[in-house]
Amino acid sequence: MKYTVFISIAATAILTACASGLDSDPRGVAAYDGDPRLGEKTDKICFSGNIDGFSNNGRDSVVLSAGNKDYLVTTSGTCPSLRYAQRIGLDDGGGSCLSSNDILIISENTFAGGNTGIGPDRCFIDEIYEWDKRAKTKSDMSTNE
Repeated sequence: MKYTVFISIAATAILTACASGLDSDPRGVAAYDGDPRLGEKTDKICFSGNIDGFSNNGRDSVVLSAGNKDYLVTTSGTCPSLRYAQRIGLDDGGGSCLSSNDILIISENTFAGGNTGIGPDRCFIDEIYEWDKRAKTKSDMSTNE
């Protein structure tokens, strides 16, 4: 009886610690609060066929480059492969603009057709923000001093 109670208490403590750890790590645009690179929220990225690169990919956000403009795109829910993406495709419903509820197709493999398992992840776009990669961050300023 005492052993069962001890196991229950220990399991509850571990689960509580894990859950509180998740809440303390900001997600989406909140992770960039105060970052000078983060610009205004926008409804869409037009000419999505011209997206020619990506960077800063994390668990639920990525910076997409379209010509000379960059955009921070956040995903709704979880997108487990985004952090390790080697290729990103777009499912914009056939239009020329990428917006909320369109889909990022994420592959951890750089070679076409080289996916194993169930295939690439499909992640719904939640929000889009303008991104200024030339803006100085605190870490940029401290390395220049």
